[in-house]
Amino acid sequence: MKSKLYLVLLLIPVFSISIGQTISNSGFENWSVQDFYEEPDFYATTNFASFTTAGIPNVIKTTDAISGNYAIKCETINTTEGPISGAAFIGSIGMEGVAGGLPFTERPDSLKGFAKYNVVGQDTAYVAVLFKLFGAPLGICFIQFIGTQNSYEAFSAPVQWLIPIISPDTIAIGVTSSTIFGAPEPGSTITVDNLTFVGDDAVFPNGDFEDWTDYSSEEPEDWFTSNLLSFYTGQTPVTKTTDSYEGDYAIQLESSLTFWGDTLAFITNGTFGDEGPEGGMPVDSVPDKLSGYYKYEPVGPDTAVAAVTLYYHNPNSGNTSMLEESWIQLLPTSTYTYFEIPVDYFALPEPDTVNIAFASSNLDFENGYIGLGSTLYIDALEMTYKEHITSVNTKDINSEHNFYPNPASEKVFIDLYSLINQEVDVRIMDSYGRIVYQSNEKIEGNQTFNFDVADFEAGVYFYMIENGSKIYKGKFIVK
Repeated sequence: MKSKLYLVLLLIPVFSISIGQTISNSGFENWSVQDFYEEPDFYATTNFASFTTAGIPNVIKTTDAISGNYAIKCETINTTEGPISGAAFIGSIGMEGVAGGLPFTERPDSLKGFAKYNVVGQDTAYVAVLFKLFGAPLGICFIQFIGTQNSYEAFSAPVQWLIPIISPDTIAIGVTSSTIFGAPEPGSTITVDNLTFVGDDAVFPNGDFEDWTDYSSEEPEDWFTSNLLSFYTGQTPVTKTTDSYEGDYAIQLESSLTFWGDTLAFITNGTFGDEGPEGGMPVDSVPDKLSGYYKYEPVGPDTAVAAVTLYYHNPNSGNTSMLEESWIQLLPTSTYTYFEIPVDYFALPEPDTVNIAFASSNLDFENGYIGLGSTLYIDALEMTYKEHITSVNTKDINSEHNFYPNPASEKVFIDLYSLINQEVDVRIMDSYGRIVYQSNEKIEGNQTFNFDVADFEAGVYFYMIENGSKIYKGKFIVK
């Protein structure tokens, strides 16, 4: 049975081709060191969440200390994803309690320290210590802070041991600016310093908050990388390399472990959201293709991915829509190889933003193979643009052309009803953007021509039929 496809056709091009927007730092020549944030040694914090959503850390090292050089300040901030408490933890809080921590075998009598705070509304800040044995709670010390205290105030609290005599094997600690039992209130802050245990010669881990680790890396200017996701593992997956196609540098992406334990390395000229790369560079016309040069050294059957996504922001509704997403897989190659991604969009509205993204591993975590160590090199990117679109007309493709069967296994047929006795250029591209079939056809009286796909590998293909003022595009599957 013939497939009925519907296609948006370009009818009236403007009289000149738009220059469009060039890709900033397209050759990855410009790099600078970016300081993301600092973390107190032994502690994990909410800085990753706050930095990726709001662009700032919410747990900081401060020189406003009661003793020594530094103290820790936690602040609850508002983000596009909602309020995020400022918190520093040894161990982690999960659905089944507090997991992990540091080895610890002492039985202190109490905890003391200094704090100042501004806890908003009905919010509550905390300092808490949990002593565990074989993962089970053995003792706890829990201090709450409400209201406002503008200068450092001493506090102390006894350790409530649940079982006498027996020593713990692990300690978990938390300092947070907002409640963990309800909705945090933005603006709540707590600054803590000089935490110490009393009794049994127990030492509080980094309790004076003098020791911090700086999380920074050399980043390509005007690009966002996955380096931030791998800092906790001690890796920097995206780096500058002198192994370039042209100029002094290219960019190298090596799939590395992330904070969540998966493997990933990516770059985008926008940001990374919940559903993947988003945002990007402003444009004043429709991209035609992204091209550049790459090398790829996968581990096992891994695959690299390159993608171009078009967005449009409607100023009336305030909504942003994804108009088109074009992507290809990048085949293994030990030498720099040309690639291009055709952008299959011929419609209104024209995009105002284009996102470009590359990943050194397949991002389909459920079905794809993710290779630790797969390495991708990218250089010499270029974006070209289509003519401006001034009007479009959506038609049933049966009134213009028909492409069948889809899926196909041996031959495909194309009926061109409106171009009889005219010549057309036909191109077929695979999912890598490579032209696998190209011909010039004259449409005779029976308006149908065909070509053989029996030797095509199974997969998705894109076709383009051009005749001066008309362009027909679509995709089909070879099975």
